[in-house]
Amino acid sequence: MVEEVREIFCKGILSRSGIGSVEYSINPFTGCSHGCAYCYARFMLRYARTKQPWGKFVHVKINAPTVLMKEIKRKKLGTVLLSSVCDPYQELEKRYELTRKILQVISKYNNFKVDILTKSDLIIRDLDILKKMRNVEVGFSISHFDEEFRRIFEPGAPSVERRFEALNTLAKNGIDTYVFVAPVIPLITERDVEGIVEGAERGNARYLFFDTLNIKCGNWKPIIAGLEKYEPEIVEEFVEVMEEPESYYRQLKARILKKCDSIDCSFTF
Repeated sequence: MVEEVREIFCKGILSRSGIGSVEYSINPFTGCSHGCAYCYARFMLRYARTKQPWGKFVHVKINAPTVLMKEIKRKKLGTVLLSSVCDPYQELEKRYELTRKILQVISKYNNFKVDILTKSDLIIRDLDILKKMRNVEVGFSISHFDEEFRRIFEPGAPSVERRFEALNTLAKNGIDTYVFVAPVIPLITERDVEGIVEGAERGNARYLFFDTLNIKCGNWKPIIAGLEKYEPEIVEEFVEVMEEPESYYRQLKARILKKCDSIDCSFTF
């Protein structure tokens, strides 16, 4: 439950990105109501000027669409990621419709590619805009199938079932989709990896992208606390794996590749 909602004004919104093939990122919010225990974006706490912990605050950039209208005219073409440090379709998007307004702006400049990454089926609301865009793809972040795990580790996010349903709806409407298996959580994701791959295939996703768990952003304590609630008997083994995770990820990659015979899979490990 978010305890602090603050409306703020941003000076810029179309930011240069250091992520691979992505030139720009847009984050309509600072903070995220999904409150994922493992989230790497909690480093944003140092910029948020709040006393609330990660997942308990959201600052809404209410002038983001207006700022974008001015910025996008001056920018070179490139790929725009929505979003890199928040979910663009978190709960407050229902009220503020910032992401929807941002997409309306970008849709007027159809030579920009848009990559939307979310855990929310709220994106279906904007299907009318997405269908008009020339170059857009949508990724759903899914790293497990267990509703109890979601309740503890992703308390503000929609169920995985709803994510797969939204993915399928988008694909049926001609929108390119993919499954972002991130983070790959040792000892947890491996239980559901076959199901995730099969779900992506059934949902007509174009590919899956697997990424490792980032523990360099202040999320170690929340992860361990979550595991102690969820399955305390694996905590010791989890800690051991994360001391030298390379071997674990290498073996898991080999297992995944055996399953990915009819869909493309990419890895950061």
